[in-house]
Amino acid sequence: MMDPVVGLWGVEKVFGNGVRALAPVNLAVQPGEFISLIGPSGCGKSTLLKVIASIHAPSAGQVRWWGRDFAHVGSAGHRMAFVFQDPTLMPWACMEDNVRLPLDLERMPATTAGPLVRDALEQVGLGHVLRHYPAQLSGGMKMRASIARALVTQPDLLLMDEPFGALDEFSRNRLDEEMARLCYEKGLTTLFVTHSLYEAVFLSSRVIVMAANPGRIFGEYHIDPAIRRDETFRLSDDFAHMCRDLTQMLTEATHATFSGGA
Repeated sequence: MMDPVVGLWGVEKVFGNGVRALAPVNLAVQPGEFISLIGPSGCGKSTLLKVIASIHAPSAGQVRWWGRDFAHVGSAGHRMAFVFQDPTLMPWACMEDNVRLPLDLERMPATTAGPLVRDALEQVGLGHVLRHYPAQLSGGMKMRASIARALVTQPDLLLMDEPFGALDEFSRNRLDEEMARLCYEKGLTTLFVTHSLYEAVFLSSRVIVMAANPGRIFGEYHIDPAIRRDETFRLSDDFAHMCRDLTQMLTEATHATFSGGA
């Protein structure tokens, strides 16, 4: 059996101020899955994502990436990229330079990096704004650039922390469709934090529902990855039914009490 892309066993997180952000979490992320994390505010969605990204160290338990420790992340076939809530673009740099940043940090030669940068921008529909600066772009275009900067490293695991939360509904729906196309076509393993259950249903092959105080996995909901993620699906009876199911699960998670140890 293949090792999961990410495996968590009994992972907990207690911050220095005493806040218990995560109760023991067990999770196995399989290759090619698109997993969304949803739940009420304070349920530890972003904390869990940052533990997986090794931004936060777990207080207890174990995390493994491709069956190994974090020192192996970054090698061929084991690359990881993180997309934050804000685009965090360099305002003084054009789109080409912004997207090339992680390759510059790897000291990749310009002749090698150039085609990768242009391809990443083309993938997110920004091939025509190579020389534009962030101030010249809309919010949706800035987020596309941030995604391109993640894709340029050719990741095997993509972590996204509410990347579309600040966008209007039209822009968000359009980016959801583009994101689904990119991830499913590439077979890219993705973990995606969102507050929107509709977005979670639209994008995911598996939705992890979390409960709060402390943050923990309450349940999960599986969606056929073969479903074409487009406007037809969004307007379908199947989509509405899935959203109702997930609404019920989320309501139950919101009112769930913790019965574990201290």
